[in-house]
Amino acid sequence: MQPERITKPIQLLGAWLAGLLTIDASFLFAATKMTSNSWQSGALTVAAIVNVPVFIGALFILQTKFRPELQEDSYYATYLNNKTNQRVRIPKKDAYLEELEARIESLEGSTAEVADDIHGSQLSSLSFGVNVHLENQGAIEEALFEEGVELIRIFGKDVGAPDVARVAVAANMPVQIRNAVFRLARKLGIEHYSIIEPWEEIDEDVLFGAYGDTEGKITHMAT
Repeated sequence: MQPERITKPIQLLGAWLAGLLTIDASFLFAATKMTSNSWQSGALTVAAIVNVPVFIGALFILQTKFRPELQEDSYYATYLNNKTNQRVRIPKKDAYLEELEARIESLEGSTAEVADDIHGSQLSSLSFGVNVHLENQGAIEEALFEEGVELIRIFGKDVGAPDVARVAVAANMPVQIRNAVFRLARKLGIEHYSIIEPWEEIDEDVLFGAYGDTEGKITHMAT
């Protein structure tokens, strides 16, 4: 780790841990290259062992006695204000960067939650059928339940297994929702798809394990 890239106090602890592992590994490696009865080999082994409790003790002191000093600059400034009743100034650049990082993290979390909600609501509004002969029938039903689908029709009891595992989607299904179904199917190991035409009089929007002709193959799609 380059010293100039350590910008937060907590990163110093990581550098300490990396240093401990490097030093102990070097000591033990050097000890293995010496004869087992030499005093140098024993000294290096003892030093490697002693380094561990010394490091843990130093880490304990940092986390207890010097815990305020390990906080971010803005929090440490607040701590000093409360402790000394003196105003501590933080450079505007540092304060701006910390505020910007916090906003970016908040926006990323909000975006991920919205994407999950949209994806789940898309699939939960559809009607599904699952072929009873599919080997991963249970996994498909569990995946649909996680997407918010509460009712699933089971079909194929009196017909037999389909020639290939495929997912069928309604012809009038919007592209965005259809792609969400294809991503789920690909995740469940189903690579082929077909189209449910309006004249087929099938009530479901999606059929896992559909019969009939294969329309095409699902390519690798981004999740």
